[in-house]
Amino acid sequence: MKKNTSMIRLIFVLIFMIASFFSVPLVSANSDNATEEILEAKTELGKLYSEINPSVVYISVKSVKGASATNALPMDHFQDLMPFIQEFFNSPNQNRNRQNDPTEEQYSYNSGTGFVWDDKGHIVTNYHVIEGAVEVRITYHDGIVRDATVIGEDPDSDLAVLAIEDFETGLTPLRMGDSDELEVGEFVAAIGNPFGNTGTITVGIVSALGRSFILDDGDFSNSHYQIPDMIQTDAAINPGNSGGVLINLDGEVVGVVNSFSSTTYASAGIGYAIPANLAKRVIPSLISSGAYQHPWIGFSGISLTNELNETLGFDRDQRGALIQSVIAGSPAEAAGIRGGKKTLDSKSSKVVVDGDVITMIEDRKVSGMDDIIAYLASNTSVGDTITLSGIRDGKEAAFEVTLRARPTLAERTAKPTTETKASEPSANPWLGTTVRNLDVKTRSELDLDDDVMGVLVTSVSDDSPASDAAIEVDDVIVSFDGTEVTTVEELKELLFAYAPGERVSLTILRDGEEIDLRLTLGSQPGL
Repeated sequence: MKKNTSMIRLIFVLIFMIASFFSVPLVSANSDNATEEILEAKTELGKLYSEINPSVVYISVKSVKGASATNALPMDHFQDLMPFIQEFFNSPNQNRNRQNDPTEEQYSYNSGTGFVWDDKGHIVTNYHVIEGAVEVRITYHDGIVRDATVIGEDPDSDLAVLAIEDFETGLTPLRMGDSDELEVGEFVAAIGNPFGNTGTITVGIVSALGRSFILDDGDFSNSHYQIPDMIQTDAAINPGNSGGVLINLDGEVVGVVNSFSSTTYASAGIGYAIPANLAKRVIPSLISSGAYQHPWIGFSGISLTNELNETLGFDRDQRGALIQSVIAGSPAEAAGIRGGKKTLDSKSSKVVVDGDVITMIEDRKVSGMDDIIAYLASNTSVGDTITLSGIRDGKEAAFEVTLRARPTLAERTAKPTTETKASEPSANPWLGTTVRNLDVKTRSELDLDDDVMGVLVTSVSDDSPASDAAIEVDDVIVSFDGTEVTTVEELKELLFAYAPGERVSLTILRDGEEIDLRLTLGSQPGL
């Protein structure tokens, strides 16, 4: 027995020695190749930095205190940066007198990053960087300082656009990549101004994709919706990186740096970026109209779990989004989608278990609410009609949903008025159109001049006031009852000042000709 054991050990030793002997050249070769690849990658990153950094800017912001806590620095770092930030707003003598000026107690000074979007002086950054701003200044890579104006902002995607006065010409707008093509493990780099350290590059990989936080779709106690399809990276992200760029090795912007996760307020290897494909949808609208309309369904839901599947009698591997509630007057309600009333106590919370279950959005499978949110953000626009498929009472069901604009931040945070009695049914005035703001692409397609203002009609409901007045798709509504209209929000405000049954006039632009129309407002919900 001992002899056999010794023989076995000898055989293993010989195998190991033989394998080691033949593997030495291979390991050496692999090592040489790896070294060459590292040196090549280092050289490429250096080239990319030289190309891209000139188009990344430092942003200093004077804002109303309490307006933006997201980008506030911890006090020890903030005090170090205060002189650097304040020099853009005050002369030395003014700095000495600031302590005696009580009005200055109303303001805070923050910083962030932005990047050149086009050759017309537009800079892209995060909304939370400029939130509440009363003064904004940018510093180019060469130290040139310019005043900036916020011309567009979208809290729900955390994106904003600045217009630079007397902007520096000759800078190359950064190329936007296709964030849908990103793969986990792919090398990326972040360029920004962490803690005021301008022109900083950090390198890492794509750690994860599709990071969506829970969206309270319809719970207006939350002022901001969460951003879907976020990119997670381990490239070092710190305060001040916000609004900077996440680039791939082709030098394309694949994400707009948004935030980081840390208990110590310093990089912990978990950073997030807004996907480039969402930015490409939002930014042109912010430039052309100052706002962006997010497509909206109007329900809340949760992902199916093993516990819920057992309760509902589904296979334990069933995937989908279980609808919890549907907002009154929403596209979901109009499409016949149902929430429920029967609840189940689950992990210290109550879950509605008799709502519809959504399993498909168009041709894509739905594993949970995140899939619905991400699809809406990346593939749809206000006015589109999409198909949701699912299960109701154990049977297959399908719903045609015409998307409307998500309620604005002001609408979500507005307190209900007490003038209308609760028992009185509410009736909104109704045109019977779906409209959206004009953008660069639409202006080009319709051959509209840049000075043409109004909102574009994208659909007209049958048997509606709009159809009775012969309003057509691609008409541009330029005024409502004598008041000029430049955005969808303005049209809504004007419309809701009237009551169903009232007569109003509209001026539309069609084929370069203005046409005056008269119609009687309907009483169905919607715009």
